[in-house]
Amino acid sequence: MRDLRLAALADAPDAFAATLAQEAGQPEAEWRARIGALPWFLAFQDGQPAGLIAALPPRPGPDQDPSWHLVSMWVSPAARGSGLAGQLVGAVAGHASQAGAAQVTLWVAVGNERARAFYRRMGFMPTGRRQVYPRAGAAGLDEEEFACPLSDPQRGP
Repeated sequence: MRDLRLAALADAPDAFAATLAQEAGQPEAEWRARIGALPWFLAFQDGQPAGLIAALPPRPGPDQDPSWHLVSMWVSPAARGSGLAGQLVGAVAGHASQAGAAQVTLWVAVGNERARAFYRRMGFMPTGRRQVYPRAGAAGLDEEEFACPLSDPQRGP
């Protein structure tokens, strides 16, 4: 998971809230804690890791949104167009659906047209919400929220 995450940050530095510099220095204990804290899904191509995605559960509190949130989506350049990205999104959607979620949300960088087109094909639509996510050591990330209803618990979006 660590190697894939660092590859993602090196490949697409403007697509993620974290930076390669922030993540590269994390100790092994931090990576192990992350793996235990969230559902992570990895995709493989020809036996080699080629993609990853994580799912954030709903946040408790007064502003609770019952949606699950898709984060850290990445597929290696060599595996793009192979269907792995759809399988990763499907894994998160299936997990969220089994947990009782009605929809999955995500934030996508404004200007990342390839990702935006992919998410639209997967059934995600813009919600109208935008944010600038502050990043230490890098410019803030201008993002737009997308949401996808989970209409079929077995299939996902």
